[in-house]
Amino acid sequence: MDIIMEKEIKMHGESSLEYMCPHCGAINTCQIGILKEMYIEQFDACVGCKKHLSLTPADGIGGRVNLVIDAVESDNRYR
Repeated sequence: MDIIMEKEIKMHGESSLEYMCPHCGAINTCQIGILKEMYIEQFDACVGCKKHLSLTPADGIGGRVNLVIDAVESDNRYR
């Protein structure tokens, strides 16, 4: 199976991604519907420190997904 086909198959479903909180270092997971939510900012809270986080899935190298994480102030969540 070529890499383009693999990426298309992966992108049509939900994907569970792990990420590290930039504030406390705790490992978190999130479910992202890759195709419909790519490049759309989403919000979550860290399981360790409860800090509000911004999550943005983006294209990565080799058909993988990069998850861009940033800690946000709670009043900036609903711009």
